[in-house]
Amino acid sequence: MTDTTEATLYQRLGEGAGIAAVVDGLYTRILGDETLAPYFTETRMVDQKRHMALFLAAAAGGPDGYKGKDLGVAHAGRGISGEDFDRVIGHAASALAEAGVDADAINQVAGALLPLRPVITNEVAVEQTA
Repeated sequence: MTDTTEATLYQRLGEGAGIAAVVDGLYTRILGDETLAPYFTETRMVDQKRHMALFLAAAAGGPDGYKGKDLGVAHAGRGISGEDFDRVIGHAASALAEAGVDADAINQVAGALLPLRPVITNEVAVEQTA
């Protein structure tokens, strides 16, 4: 991975190829996790990985090729708990570390993903209807 201080987060993640490797590692961990794997039993993983790679690239300051559903809509009604979200973040950190991403970049990725927790877990919708 690129480790210069002037590199963008997208570059530090290894750009497209590096992000694809991280996403593969992430879903290997998620699908091996008995708590999380059931969320993906009817998911076309090729499409899922592509969407995640495009989303992560855009979130890291790379090209914005993500054309998927709104995150709240995509995760609505799935019953994703805060604990499930946290497990995914943990798996993401492990996949990033395994890919050779430095700790600062891992923290930046986590910082970009953590604010999505209420959207993914649909806590926003619950608060709006309460």
